[in-house]
Amino acid sequence: MIVSLYISMLPVILGGVFNMLFVKIKALSFLRIPVDCGKSIKGKRIFGDSKSVLGFIGMTFGTAVIAILWGLFLKMMNMEALNLIYKNHPNTIFLNLFTGAAFGFAYMIFELPNSFIKRRFDIDASNRGRFPINIFIFIYDQIDSMIGVMLVLSLLAGLNLKEYISVVFLGGFTHVAVNGILILFKVRKYW
Repeated sequence: MIVSLYISMLPVILGGVFNMLFVKIKALSFLRIPVDCGKSIKGKRIFGDSKSVLGFIGMTFGTAVIAILWGLFLKMMNMEALNLIYKNHPNTIFLNLFTGAAFGFAYMIFELPNSFIKRRFDIDASNRGRFPINIFIFIYDQIDSMIGVMLVLSLLAGLNLKEYISVVFLGGFTHVAVNGILILFKVRKYW
């Protein structure tokens, strides 16, 4: 199950890396429009500048393209049986376009509540509060997007509630590991 999960989720992992690089393209700066349009509630931004139209486009588009290429690779290598989605659905370009876009969009949407909460309590990457709140915030930072991504996977692959909860936390651990690697290679600056 764990190998199948990683094979199924590789487009999301690579889509996230793609998006971190995509949002740094200067020629696309005109799309760095905050999804909250700069609006505030009681003097505090709704989501902040880091949640932008450019990020939504990059994550949705990037994950969709990677999912198509990954589906073609799995078909060519006769490894489709290892992808949890293909157990219930045929490996087609349209399916991979749809699932990749759904994964990327869910990833971004499910980060918004976390951003909203952090703005209400003035929490940023350098200040996550005191123990035990800082532990909760760190964990939620790692699994917020996984909640949405794994919900999409659960619907497509027919996972039960226990499997869903397990894959959310496994996804969170993977998120920590990938972020560590990205920090090491200076693609990302903070957890």
